Amino acid sequence: MHVPLLIGVALLLAVPAAAQPADTTEAFPDSARVARDAEAALDDLERNGSGAAQLAERLATLVEQPLDVNAASASELAQIPALSPFAARNITLLRQQQASFASLGALRAAQGVTGEVLAQARPYLTVGPAARAGRRYPASPSFGQVLRGLEFSAMQRVTRRLDLGKGYDPAAVRRVTAEGDTIFATRYRGGPERIYTRLRARYERRVSLALTLDKDPGERFAWAPEHQSFGYDHVSGHVALRDFGRLKTVVAGDFTAAFGQGLTFSESSVFGKGRNAVRSVAQSGGGLDPYGSAGENRFFRGAAATVRLTPRFRASAFASRRMLDASLVEADTTLPRSGPDPPGTARVTALTGSGLHRTLRELSKKDALGETLAGGALLYDGTAFRAGATGYRARFDEPIQPDTARLFRRFDFNGRQATAASLFGQVFAGDYLFFGEVGRAPGGAVGGIGGVQAEVGRFAEAVVLARHFPRDFTALHGSAFGERSGPPQNEAGLYTGLRLKPARRVTVKGYFDLYRFPWGRFAVPRPSSGYDARLVAEHQPRDWLSYYVQLRTETRGGGTDVLDPAGRPLNGLIEETRQSARLHVDYEFSDALRLRSRIEGVRYVEDGPHFANEDFGARRGTDYGTLLYQDVRWRPFEGVRLDARLAFFDTDSYAARVYAYENDLLYAFSVPALSGQGQRWYLLARWAPSKNVVLEAKYAATHFRGVETVGSGLAEVDGPRRREIRAQVRVTF
Repeated sequence: MHVPLLIGVALLLAVPAAAQPADTTEAFPDSARVARDAEAALDDLERNGSGAAQLAERLATLVEQPLDVNAASASELAQIPALSPFAARNITLLRQQQASFASLGALRAAQGVTGEVLAQARPYLTVGPAARAGRRYPASPSFGQVLRGLEFSAMQRVTRRLDLGKGYDPAAVRRVTAEGDTIFATRYRGGPERIYTRLRARYERRVSLALTLDKDPGERFAWAPEHQSFGYDHVSGHVALRDFGRLKTVVAGDFTAAFGQGLTFSESSVFGKGRNAVRSVAQSGGGLDPYGSAGENRFFRGAAATVRLTPRFRASAFASRRMLDASLVEADTTLPRSGPDPPGTARVTALTGSGLHRTLRELSKKDALGETLAGGALLYDGTAFRAGATGYRARFDEPIQPDTARLFRRFDFNGRQATAASLFGQVFAGDYLFFGEVGRAPGGAVGGIGGVQAEVGRFAEAVVLARHFPRDFTALHGSAFGERSGPPQNEAGLYTGLRLKPARRVTVKGYFDLYRFPWGRFAVPRPSSGYDARLVAEHQPRDWLSYYVQLRTETRGGGTDVLDPAGRPLNGLIEETRQSARLHVDYEFSDALRLRSRIEGVRYVEDGPHFANEDFGARRGTDYGTLLYQDVRWRPFEGVRLDARLAFFDTDSYAARVYAYENDLLYAFSVPALSGQGQRWYLLARWAPSKNVVLEAKYAATHFRGVETVGSGLAEVDGPRRREIRAQVRVTF
């Protein structure tokens, strides 16, 4: 089990101290930086995984369409992971003083942009032509310029699991009754392949046309309207223009909206809590953006525009009409109804967000609820002051009436119409940045989030953030920073983060987050609280050698069902503590060979259950988990890159599971949760026969010890292994 780590250590020791730094030129620059930044940002995947794939795609798109440092605003530059809000602002201030930048190296003159920062930000930046003196708005390219400069790309991806669950086997779901009748239980309606197709045309960052089609495993891939199958299950597209004179953004089709700290509007691809303890907290609010991801939720469909009323004052307006997945209960005309809706009106008990339509039950929820929404925003974007307001009014085709018998849904949104609004702002005051947002939810509850970020030269950064989302604060389209993923609700907390640079090649980062849920949550029947702390120490003794040590502990309340001494069932709380320690080493022998080694240990402890008056139990037990892997990246010759991993894992239970980010196909995302005992390995091959064609394929297999089946329900697989193959081709012209 320790062979991979020993090999890695031996190789580290065997290389002469005079080894030369690796060439920083990547054969596939569109994926190298994305993998590093996505892995660091999504280290808290368990609670912030809903927008993980969208975040990875957003970073990859930003590499393909880098920001022009001679035109990008401070809020746009602040979306780059390596740039703090202070560095982004200082770049724009320096640009105002000297009119333009001749090269990316000139950014070093901006305070906060060190050589290390510039190296990390470089893949996301480019240098465009200098703006004409006296021009207040970006020049609009001619129709001929757009046609001549259009770049087209087509991408086709197919993935498939080789070991299929019972849901794909008709014999496994056939049941014979005592009368001899054959009944078919629930099964998947389609094949096991996932098929993803994307067509795009673009001119720089200014013109974008996109069509994205996606079919998930188990969904039908056929034109059969009688079975609610129309070829691909998900279709997304847009036509978008950016920076045409006064027009900041115009989108027809699918789009996203993100303003302020995400209280009312936000993309799902927010960074959240990760290894970057300071810079991932304050959101910059990117405004309106075209949408072309495979995610089937958290976007709008219609038309949107942002207009520059003055160089610093912008107005946005948008309208959307789209169908949502929901659990719909048909009307029962025999029962009396309360409220404004007449008897016989169907009602929605819950919105569903999985995007999966594999079974008849899942298909019954597809496009069950229509939403019509109109919204807008006003924004003043000054050098030291940024403020704005945003809001929307939405109407649903059927009333939403959550099942309040389930305690955690008692304060969910209830009704047919929803109106929400918020005010947000940022203020720079020397080395301090104050930011915040206050909003009113559709039900009338008021919530807020705000904080201060400070920067002390190149040596220290700190942030303090407080959040208060009442239990009835139902922000339907928000996604603010918090412990819970998804729309902010039922949470209060105080987060503090610190980043220190005690030496040129040493960085220490950490945070402490104290939070409370004032009402019950899913599977937690009572109010609960917890805390999360992380400490990361990074050291890069050589340009070709770096490593970090991470320690993390989190304690939070969980739910449990027990009997009291009289034998009566009670809903209680247990105290769950999860701790982990990690050592990660990254070594580049040369521009052709790179190694990464990791060892991680996890400890999970349950205490309880605890009740209001008595404690009926002591510690339930302690579970441990271990992960050990060795990565190899090899580029044998130009245009070819191979990535391989061999991982060993050993956990006492699923509660002690371990996560490990994997290299994957471009725009794809993979972070498997490993539990039990076994090993996992994969091989990823990339070949670029020309600058316009990239071929990729990945084979991955997980083998478990001491088990006869893997998974449960329709996903249950006979045998101790799970294998998957993925292939993708991307052509640009």
